Amino acid sequence: MDGSWPHRTSPFHRGEQAVQTRVGVRDKTEDFGRRVIRDHLPDQHREFYRGLAFVLAGTGDADGRPWASILTGRPGFVSSPDSHHLHIAARPLAGDPLRDTLRNGLPIGLLGIDLGTRRRNRLTGKVSNVGADGFSIAVDQTFGNCPQYIQTRTIVADANPGERPGGRPAPRRHDGNRFDDWARALIRRSDTFFIATQVTGDSDDPASGADVSHRGGRPGFVHVEDDGLLVFPDFSGNLHFNTLGNIVLNPRAGLLFIDFESGDVLYLTGGAEIVWEGDDVRAFAGAERLVRFRAQAMIRVEGSLPLRFRFGEMSPSLEATGSWEQAFDRIAADRQRDTYIRYTVHAVARESDTVTSFTLRRADGRAVAGYQPGQFLPIRLALPGTSAPVTRTYTVSDAPAADADVYRLSIKRQEGGAVSAYFHQHVQAGFELEAMAPRGTFLLDTASERPVALISAGIGITPMMAMANHLINEGRRTRAFRRLFFIHGTTNGRTLAFGRHLRARARVHPDAMTVHIRFSRPDAADRLGDSHDSVGRVDMDLLKTVLPFDDYDFYLCGPAGFMQALYDGLTGLGVRDARIRYESFGPATVLKREAAAAPDPPGAIADGPVAVRFARSAVDAQWSPSRGTLLELAEAAGLSPAFGCRSGVCGTCATRITCGTVDYVDTPVAPRGEGEVLICRATPRSTSGAATCGDRQGVVLDL
Repeated sequence: MDGSWPHRTSPFHRGEQAVQTRVGVRDKTEDFGRRVIRDHLPDQHREFYRGLAFVLAGTGDADGRPWASILTGRPGFVSSPDSHHLHIAARPLAGDPLRDTLRNGLPIGLLGIDLGTRRRNRLTGKVSNVGADGFSIAVDQTFGNCPQYIQTRTIVADANPGERPGGRPAPRRHDGNRFDDWARALIRRSDTFFIATQVTGDSDDPASGADVSHRGGRPGFVHVEDDGLLVFPDFSGNLHFNTLGNIVLNPRAGLLFIDFESGDVLYLTGGAEIVWEGDDVRAFAGAERLVRFRAQAMIRVEGSLPLRFRFGEMSPSLEATGSWEQAFDRIAADRQRDTYIRYTVHAVARESDTVTSFTLRRADGRAVAGYQPGQFLPIRLALPGTSAPVTRTYTVSDAPAADADVYRLSIKRQEGGAVSAYFHQHVQAGFELEAMAPRGTFLLDTASERPVALISAGIGITPMMAMANHLINEGRRTRAFRRLFFIHGTTNGRTLAFGRHLRARARVHPDAMTVHIRFSRPDAADRLGDSHDSVGRVDMDLLKTVLPFDDYDFYLCGPAGFMQALYDGLTGLGVRDARIRYESFGPATVLKREAAAAPDPPGAIADGPVAVRFARSAVDAQWSPSRGTLLELAEAAGLSPAFGCRSGVCGTCATRITCGTVDYVDTPVAPRGEGEVLICRATPRSTSGAATCGDRQGVVLDL
């Protein structure tokens, strides 16, 4: 490495530091930045600039408005007389605001980028030696950038006649402050643009100044909201946050859009705002936040760029990102979370002798509602010989994919299970069923940076697959892998689902993922060290052997006895309860020796008719012990409340109670908000005295 940051002060100004702190990478980025950011150009970067036919620049005008520019010339037009200076033998293009603002001492950000190789280098400094043939830059900071999100393009023509007499006529320039049809069309089809920002702080602070950065995405990743407002996602990058840090301190930006085929150029300057969270952020796959930009001035220059480009290929990094069309579909789908939607089985894959996966797409082709790894999908389907649809819940066994609007259910054929047997025997591609949005509280703690131990048995592997795939996908997307240990127990190779997938992922990411498979009863075809790693049942002795000493987040899923033994063993070793999350199949399981939640205050359980009113539906019903739970009472009255597990685990049936009180058949595991009851396990309590609903005893639900 050719040197590092030589100053005692940070290479990042307080705006950049604020963003790094907000996202939890401050110390890591400071350490990394001091090793890769320099105050001079190493020889390889000096050579890199000499080979370029264009560079991007970010500057501010006399009113402090940032503008992004492109400067072009024959390769060699950028030279480096020494490691602290660059010389640009070019003038700004016709119509570029930089033509009027270029002066000695002007803070400037420079981006050298080779679209063919996706190589780029970022530089900040100050302009000097402005002359008729160009200008120089005294370097303050420089570092290399990663190749993420860059679409490859090659230069196919250089039509630059210079500004000599007899050259081509001056390009036509159009000024305004609103997007016209041409501008909207260019922005909406663009897969690349450049953004300039600046902080005009202490002129002696090498961390402040101007910057210009590349932004790339799928065509249409920039959404035009109205004639002057656009919004774009901010994807995972180098964690320096140069652009966002500048916007924090100075909420202005300049954007440059280029038509790479015609040479038309669109310059924008205006206000910028960071959107840290919200439905739009969550719905746009790969977005960590959004940036809204309101144009205050616009310059469009026809054919001013002398270079023409041929498109090559999209960046592979974009596989983890989405589109606005998909995001808006997901937002619409999320608004229908408690509505049954028609789905079609798209693909069927046998995972083992007992487990088969079914991939579902919406029948209308729209995006599916978002979900988190570990959640389950409530489905409804008609079985031959039944008078009403049957409902079940199955875990979604894969992580959300940016480019695939599907849910994957991996279903084990259960002895005596009518629905699972029907799936295995009859469901093929094209089969239709209904489903609500995924739900459930067995979720990854994505805010934690601790290593993850996913420990499962049998069909408990399904939520662990979704979590493991999510962790690996996120590591690939952000280039920061969270250490993962995947420990699974099953009978033998015939019952093992996803074995090859797990082994393949561990081979590709050996430093991020460790897989240990244990068979309780291997058969003749199984080979120790190949199909499985040990023999027996997953227990505490195995965990002590496989897991290095560390502070883990533990996730357990499998039969109740399996999880109880591990829970007791982990807590017995001093693992805090908050570090252990678990999910079971079947009735609700509470692993804690103490009650999971304090029961409601004791009261006289109703033993006679209790009047129940479903207020929103204007339906009255009489409850008695033979009518079951409030969910069953509502269904008998012709209502269709949302539910998932029917066992108090998922929280789907949470309903606001406006009057009266309830008791529970058993203590629910799922949390409930203030003023809410879980009707799948609730029965009315006899109400008297202060607990009456007007002049009547009973319960009133907002249903």
